[in-house]
Amino acid sequence: MLQNPAFSMLLLLLANLVFGLFLQEHQGSQIHWIIAIGYIALECGILSIAWRPTRDFILLGFKSDMGYSLMAVGIAAFAVVVVAWIQISSYFFMLWAAALLLRIKLYTYRVNAAVSFLIMLLVSLLGLGISWVPVLIKTGQIASTL
Repeated sequence: MLQNPAFSMLLLLLANLVFGLFLQEHQGSQIHWIIAIGYIALECGILSIAWRPTRDFILLGFKSDMGYSLMAVGIAAFAVVVVAWIQISSYFFMLWAAALLLRIKLYTYRVNAAVSFLIMLLVSLLGLGISWVPVLIKTGQIASTL
């Protein structure tokens, strides 16, 4: 088994690359790219810097009958969105899984939360950036050596 987080970083990079290619394929506008970058920053933040507050907030929902009810309604609404937008949801689950795998690997290496956030964010943004390479080659802004 691989001991360093390089493989996890590669998986996160590829997950974001595929997501970026999906946005390219569906001609995502500038606002879609801004939302994607914001989502990636939020995801990385939740999995690293804001892990404890997020966990405590979610667990707070299970401390009363009203909380249980609201959590059940929220989970049901989330399930409906996942089923209705299965293709898009699969990309988001893939991003979460890859980011979580990298976060766990960094945690086992005793990397602190802020550094983990930066590593996850940079790898994710690099993946999105690489997804622009085919477009830049196609438009002639990058010379193709093929």
